[in-house]
Amino acid sequence: MVAQPDRQVIDVHTHFGPDAAEAVARIMDMNGLARVVNLGMLEELSIPFEEGLQALRRVLGARMVYFATPDFRDNAPGFGERMAKDLERKVHLGAGGLKIFKGLGLRYRDHEGRLIPVDDPRLDPLWAKAGELGVPVLIHTADPLAFFGPLDEHNERWEELQLNPDWHFGRPGFPGHDELLEQRNRVLARHPGTTFIGAHLGEYPENLPYVDTCLERYPNFCVDVCARIGEIGRHPAEEARAFFIKHQDRVLFGTDLVLEPGEAEKVDLAEIKRFYDLHWAFFETDESQIEHPGYPIQGRWKVDAIGLPPDVLDRLYRRNALRVIPALSA
Repeated sequence: MVAQPDRQVIDVHTHFGPDAAEAVARIMDMNGLARVVNLGMLEELSIPFEEGLQALRRVLGARMVYFATPDFRDNAPGFGERMAKDLERKVHLGAGGLKIFKGLGLRYRDHEGRLIPVDDPRLDPLWAKAGELGVPVLIHTADPLAFFGPLDEHNERWEELQLNPDWHFGRPGFPGHDELLEQRNRVLARHPGTTFIGAHLGEYPENLPYVDTCLERYPNFCVDVCARIGEIGRHPAEEARAFFIKHQDRVLFGTDLVLEPGEAEKVDLAEIKRFYDLHWAFFETDESQIEHPGYPIQGRWKVDAIGLPPDVLDRLYRRNALRVIPALSA
């Protein structure tokens, strides 16, 4: 399947540094991507914000919107207020939103060594500031259910966890999957004036009724689909299709495309094109038992495509992102 120029897709979930900007431009041209949202990589790579943003924009210009991420190494008393001020500074310099990585609730600790829960009240100034500035928060909370299960050969994501053993949270010292989502939901309820985008279909694609309930309960909550077609496509196609049609204004397209530092020259453009083509096939056709974009490392099963109507596709691919992320329309 070939990406059509009239798709004008916005990928709201990518990660890359300035050294990969030219490769991203080629990827966008090859795959019908009009815009991308780049999440938190300047801070993750310790690149000075203004310098890094200028380097990205020299290549991509308005085709890219950047979401900043807080520095949780600053964990002394008052960290929430300082994070809020830092977000305000970065938004004034050009950031279009806030990215929260899954370390919140799982790994980040305060100055006394205590795990910082997602709903820690010390972070309320940060969530409130995002709402005040009118920028969304793209938040990754928890991970696939399999990452919280026993780490043995019966775990359906065994291969992936062997490659990334620190992604396994089914051991002492970590909160449970559902507990983390309950923490996140308390934040959604406490900050109705702030827009939140739940990464990975709100991190519960295994349970569409749960995500449906969250979208019904929290008007300030949207979700993206990145890196979870493998889970979404295990549901009966008619059930998944009905979910996307019901919530056609609340679901955003994203892929979790990552270009690691120093790897831009080695990017396999043909493989990335296949990666995007698998997304088009899932959302646009009614084919049965096709490979998902993460096959086989994110699960050795195939999925049934959901063949969304054209207007729903346009909302998923483009219109929802333009509404939810104001910087895309600036």
